[in-house]
Amino acid sequence: MINNEFLPLPDNPDCYEDLKDDNCYFIDKTEYLKTILTDSSSVLLFIRPSGFGKTMLMTMLESFLQINPEKPFDNSKQLDLFKGTKILEDKEFCQKFMGQYPVIYINLKEVDGNNFDEAYRNFASTVFTVASRYHYLLDSPKLDNSDKEELKKLSTKSYLEKIENKQTVKDALSTLAGSLYKEYGRRAFLLIDEYDVPLAAASYHDRLNKVKHKDRPDFVADYHDKMVTLMKGFFDLLKSDLGDESGIGKAVMTGSLRVYKNSLISGMNFTPNCVDDTEKKYTGMFGFTEDETLKFLKDYGLDDCFSKVKEHYAGYKFFDKEIFNPVDVVNFVKDNLEKKEHGSEIKTGTYWCDLVSDNDNELNEKLDNLSGYSNQRIQDLVDGKSITFRLNDSMNYDILSEDNSDDIWSLLLHKGYLTIDWEATRALDEYSRRYNNIYAKLPNLEILECFESNIKERFGNVVKRDNLALNIANALLEGDVDFVQNKLGPLLRSFVLVRNTATKAPHENYYHGFLNGIFTNCKDNLNEYHSNYESGDGYADILFKDIDCRKVAIIEIKSAPTGSDLVTLSETALSQIEEKNYSEPFMGNRMIQSIYAYGIAFAGKNCFISCKKLK
Repeated sequence: MINNEFLPLPDNPDCYEDLKDDNCYFIDKTEYLKTILTDSSSVLLFIRPSGFGKTMLMTMLESFLQINPEKPFDNSKQLDLFKGTKILEDKEFCQKFMGQYPVIYINLKEVDGNNFDEAYRNFASTVFTVASRYHYLLDSPKLDNSDKEELKKLSTKSYLEKIENKQTVKDALSTLAGSLYKEYGRRAFLLIDEYDVPLAAASYHDRLNKVKHKDRPDFVADYHDKMVTLMKGFFDLLKSDLGDESGIGKAVMTGSLRVYKNSLISGMNFTPNCVDDTEKKYTGMFGFTEDETLKFLKDYGLDDCFSKVKEHYAGYKFFDKEIFNPVDVVNFVKDNLEKKEHGSEIKTGTYWCDLVSDNDNELNEKLDNLSGYSNQRIQDLVDGKSITFRLNDSMNYDILSEDNSDDIWSLLLHKGYLTIDWEATRALDEYSRRYNNIYAKLPNLEILECFESNIKERFGNVVKRDNLALNIANALLEGDVDFVQNKLGPLLRSFVLVRNTATKAPHENYYHGFLNGIFTNCKDNLNEYHSNYESGDGYADILFKDIDCRKVAIIEIKSAPTGSDLVTLSETALSQIEEKNYSEPFMGNRMIQSIYAYGIAFAGKNCFISCKKLK
């Protein structure tokens, strides 16, 4: 049983009001409300990875500012919702903003579909849901009949979902803002959450549909282009000066990328804040800082797990601050609170990766398309090194299909799979900095595990193809060393080697894992497959039999620096098999007709194999 002294942890960490109503644990970020609302920019755009608190920030802004329609300008509801938070200490600021403004909040994360027509209906449904919050304006004496007619259209879902009425959807923000201004005499705050999700979804489905309809020369993948046209109209009011004639006083937007193409956001007087931004006033606003995380763990009696949490879930460097992934920290506490009380083993999980993998196809899709030099950069990342690339900080989703490696690395940085190595980036020469080159690395062990899982899956798919794994195993059982040599070399050069991160393992374990990765994909067609198997006077690295138990292959692995004499090293490995009698348990077995011993020496992406028939 969880001790009653602990506050409940939120089931929906994206909604500020739900979190406070349920008396859940809360990391106080309310001082950033003043930072945002006093920023001189009329349009603020915050670019951060999914799960780092963008929606929590937006719902907190909405709850803080929102006029109560039943008691306009009365902030008693906010005083209760924000009780005990830092922002209430600034009474002058709260008096000016708290409960004093109309707010239009729209979250576009559900705008998806297999084609544009489906996505449009979801877009229209989202607009309908937002407009329904202001249904009470239909009874306002301050609005004229034409205003009310437009509001009625926005409040009729079946009308909005007809694509011929898309102009009403495009004009929705202007219609709502104008009506709210007439009602309250104050310009609304516009909050647009996950503004780029519809474009990401459109680009992804365009790529899928191109493959699906590759045999149709008449097919045009225009989902993304149509979505851009729709959203240009939807955001059009932000391209004029806010205030003055506009019903919007200030806009705050969040997303994963800055999308410039086709003037979607160009023309706006906006200030972006991205993962590469050096503006310190916002660096701690998303995610948990080290102090916040340590306090969180202490409050739940898990502070002795801080080092484990840090190595698995921290490492995101938003300029001057190291940030912990909030999805991971919250779920780690949820999963381990009872375990700690009962003395069970504390375990880490890949919470964030599991969450985004259900909604995000970038990692699997894009790593599949990286090869050659980029493949070596993946190897460097898995080895704990930083890589350099030209950061595209204003890319567009539709160009991702071109598979420019710099764009793919930029996407992975913005999505949270990489983080900037600021020390190495600062050391770049002036020319590199001028062209927006940066260094980046994997932030933590969770992301490393995510990469390794993807690498192993892709590797498995390749060695299963055309029975390659089984063919290599059968060649080893038959003594066909040339076939094995010809197949292992290209595989080594094409795939990343995954280190055993659980131990301070020797470099040989890279290659041991590489071979295990091959044979794992054909174990059903082998018998008695063993790794690090006690045999004779020692432990054979790999040993297996054919399905009929008539043939045996024994492998000893050695590794050396690049450029070493692999022939001699492979012969040394072969000699070890004989000296330690690895084959002894099988020599007297009359069922076993043949035993082949192999010494395989590795250096970098090269190998050499020596073979000897022992029986």
